[in-house]
Amino acid sequence: MLLRIFFGVLSSLLLTNCSNKDISKPSLDILAQVGDKIITRQDFIRRAEYTIRPDYCRQSNYIHKKIILNSLIAEKITSIEMEDKDDILLNSQNFHYYLQGRKEQAMRKLYYYENFYKGAEVPYSIVNEKYKLAGRTIDISYINLPDINTVQKVKELISQNITIEEIYFSIWGDTIPTKKINFFDKEPDIIHEKLFLIDNKKNQTIGPFEVEDGSFLIMKINGWADTKFISAVDQEKIWEDVEKLVKEKEAKTKYFSFVKKMMSGKSIHFNKDVFEDYAHKASKIYLQDPMDKKDAINKMLWDEIENPKKISLQNNPDIKPGDVIMIFDNEKITVEKLNRLIKSHPLVFRKRKINEGRFRQELKFALADLIRDVELNKKCYDLELHKDIRVKTNVDMWHDAYSSKRFMSSLKLAAKSERKNKYNFDNNVINYLQKKHSNIIKINTNMFENITLTSTDMLVSERGLAYPFIVPSFPVITSDDRLDYGSKLN
Repeated sequence: MLLRIFFGVLSSLLLTNCSNKDISKPSLDILAQVGDKIITRQDFIRRAEYTIRPDYCRQSNYIHKKIILNSLIAEKITSIEMEDKDDILLNSQNFHYYLQGRKEQAMRKLYYYENFYKGAEVPYSIVNEKYKLAGRTIDISYINLPDINTVQKVKELISQNITIEEIYFSIWGDTIPTKKINFFDKEPDIIHEKLFLIDNKKNQTIGPFEVEDGSFLIMKINGWADTKFISAVDQEKIWEDVEKLVKEKEAKTKYFSFVKKMMSGKSIHFNKDVFEDYAHKASKIYLQDPMDKKDAINKMLWDEIENPKKISLQNNPDIKPGDVIMIFDNEKITVEKLNRLIKSHPLVFRKRKINEGRFRQELKFALADLIRDVELNKKCYDLELHKDIRVKTNVDMWHDAYSSKRFMSSLKLAAKSERKNKYNFDNNVINYLQKKHSNIIKINTNMFENITLTSTDMLVSERGLAYPFIVPSFPVITSDDRLDYGSKLN
């Protein structure tokens, strides 16, 4: 028996404002060169501001800026040192699939930027209207409802003048959850559109309405606070931010239309028996209790490569690699081929929380989204976006970050460094490598002097992407603040 499913489009798969900005220049602002490896101005800023920096370089002063630059250059140097080593993990097929997935995700993001974001028009009237609400933070109470049957029951209660607070307590026996949402918070578009309207009133109930994961939401506006932008500098910056937000919305609308047209007439047929066995096996992996996340920030790069969620077929006689699990556009996709696709494109589930009863349906959606991205990849390869310098430097950044980690681990500095400081580095080793490779290191000192950083801790990720982290974790390699090596890059 075959089951049929059509394709959906998720707004969460698009770029954030910051990542759009990062790939917007066809020519790169090269801050430093280490042989044939480069560090761009954008790389420097993102590696410093999109991850949690260690204490010894967390500030925005000049000394800490030099430590950051030294750390990024040291990452490239140590990556070069690994080139002649026969490292099992760096040579593994798993690492190859990981880099392929990073490359193809960068290609899709670049395709979106070039074809939808860059040419999006920004009407002044809409920007002006949104600007009036840009300083607003709204306090809401909300109820999330799982299905349309529950929605009908709740609507009936609301029609009887029963408050949503009373409804929530009667169903869940607890106080209704609340949340503060700022104009620039990354909420789904439909929530943003319904909340940030000039005509909205305090104590107003909005919904129920369907959100992107298929559930339904009711919101009550408890009140709001408006921040006034006094200085001309603040007003100009907020205007630019609102303009980008409006532009992204316009771009996403065109993108949705494009994807819908691209997938029009195509569908997936699931082989019920094979899919059920596969889904049962997958549920044991994807629904397991989350592991201890105490060290998640430090391990995020390693975990993506060494511990990807994958389905093992060993000792499972019910699933054979050659079994056809689904048919896409008359193409038979075996379990073996599907698992190979997942190795480079981990599954992305539309819902953050999934129960056992809902898992099979959510797995179908995740597989449909995977196939959609495979189709987008074909267009990107046809346009040779894999050869674009922006895609290549992004892949190189991830390769070098991981290669550097392997080098530092191979030196087994951890035990020694515990006697010196709480970080796993040895400045003497890095100083030696700086001198060893000094003749291939060039630094654009003028560009470096003009870079301004913030001291705010951020860990930036993109929800809904196969690889959510924008940049690797900060390289904890050296605390040296001397730029006494290399030559000047003009």
